[in-house]
Amino acid sequence: MSSLIQGWWVCSALLALTAAAQNVDVLSDPWTRQRVLRQLLLSDTTPLQQAVLWPLPLTEVAMLLPPEEHPPTATAMAGSPSGVRLLPTIGQHRFLLSSTDSLLRLILQLGLMGRSGYVRYGDTSTALLLGRLGGQALFRYGSVLEGFVDISNGVRLVGPPEAAIRTDPSLGSILKLNIEERRFFDRYTGYLQLRWGKARLRFGREALSFGYSPIDNLLLSLHAPMLDALLVDIPHGPFRFTYLHAAADGTDTANVPVISKYIALHRVGWEPITGLTVALYDMIVYSGRGLDWSYLNPLAFFVSAGLQTAERSNRDNSLLALEAAFRPRGGVLLHGTLLIDDLNYATLFDTTVAGNTNKFGFQLGAIGLMPIGAGIQLAAEYVRLGPFVFSHRTIVNSWTHLNRPLGYPIQPNSDRWAFQIRSWLAPRIALTLNADYTRHGENVLSSDGSLIDNVGGDILRGDGDMRSPNRFLRGRRSFQRHVRLQLEAEWIPNFVSFLTLGYLHRTGGNEPLRQVWALLELRIGY
Repeated sequence: MSSLIQGWWVCSALLALTAAAQNVDVLSDPWTRQRVLRQLLLSDTTPLQQAVLWPLPLTEVAMLLPPEEHPPTATAMAGSPSGVRLLPTIGQHRFLLSSTDSLLRLILQLGLMGRSGYVRYGDTSTALLLGRLGGQALFRYGSVLEGFVDISNGVRLVGPPEAAIRTDPSLGSILKLNIEERRFFDRYTGYLQLRWGKARLRFGREALSFGYSPIDNLLLSLHAPMLDALLVDIPHGPFRFTYLHAAADGTDTANVPVISKYIALHRVGWEPITGLTVALYDMIVYSGRGLDWSYLNPLAFFVSAGLQTAERSNRDNSLLALEAAFRPRGGVLLHGTLLIDDLNYATLFDTTVAGNTNKFGFQLGAIGLMPIGAGIQLAAEYVRLGPFVFSHRTIVNSWTHLNRPLGYPIQPNSDRWAFQIRSWLAPRIALTLNADYTRHGENVLSSDGSLIDNVGGDILRGDGDMRSPNRFLRGRRSFQRHVRLQLEAEWIPNFVSFLTLGYLHRTGGNEPLRQVWALLELRIGY
């Protein structure tokens, strides 16, 4: 306990000495995306496709939200003072440095985070204390070129790394915290973007997501690891075309790194009337041969290109998806996505092994806004992934990055009911309650963890899918209940706090677990 108190005072002293600015990365801002979704609910005229891809450019965020709800960086980029200024105040927020002339607009800032808490999992109880220092730069050159860089480094001051990872799964993808010194964790995010009107060409490392759910999205999760990706996004009238090609990493079952793994994605969306949109996705995973020019072609149909040669047909993992969203009236949004991992019309209703060539997943959700106070948003959704969905017979070509799902964060052969209640107490103060219930048919493992029966319950084990008829939830069935309450608030400009209480209870399956945690995170800057 004494080490926890000492570490906390160190962080508090550093926090007090740091002058910085609010987050320029809208993905890390806990209010902006939810506010954009709220605007989609309230409006009868805002096109749904305008916000299907996240994150949005700051200029588009500013167009969607009223001025009092703009992220601080959108205000800064729209009206930073001319010349070079140290510690300028722009709007209500203070930045480290701004520089503006006839061509270049540059914003620099620092930020410091301190996170303390208590975690109990199984028979282990521990205190936790993390600190992180980072710097950001956002610039615009002329009216075409934009860029963003976020570099930070953190340190685990108190508590084992396992405790930090259990409360923040994104830390599980950081090599330093998992394998090397197991004390430090770093993060890099950055992109360079060319824009012509609403069209954009973007290259960088960041977290991208498609969909309308405030809880999570089926195809590219809000919590997936960041990707090094090339993005082409072209909205035009009722149509929107998006192309993504990204590098991914992982290991095989022998823990050997996958060589040259890539994912590619197309989305073609159509909004025939405002408030009704449909979209078709075409996705591919390939590895072991460097960049494939067939999949680098933004206009290629990946499924067809993958069938042109025996190697591509046997090794590459192709997927299709159909997405729809409907706003029947202001305050209500319905959305759904159907994922087709494998499809064979001849065996579509076959219940024998031959029917295993059909693998599906889907998500159905509804969002409603209640005009109580500053607004209460209710969301509910059901997600089901059939056996072996997102996995592949060529094990290394699963829909994963750093051995974590790129899609909805549950394993195949699972389903989940999820609910969210979000209350806005002020534009930058919100209370959110998330609750979900997950059923999972886990693979049958021996006492030493070796595989006995593959029932399609592990996204990294797509082999053996044709040995016996696939049945949903077959295997060692587990049941998980998860509740999370978070208060996120910017009480005064540049000072942000997050208070999180969590509970997870998993019974049955291979790894029963009961976990509770309480975290307090303080940020100055971002």
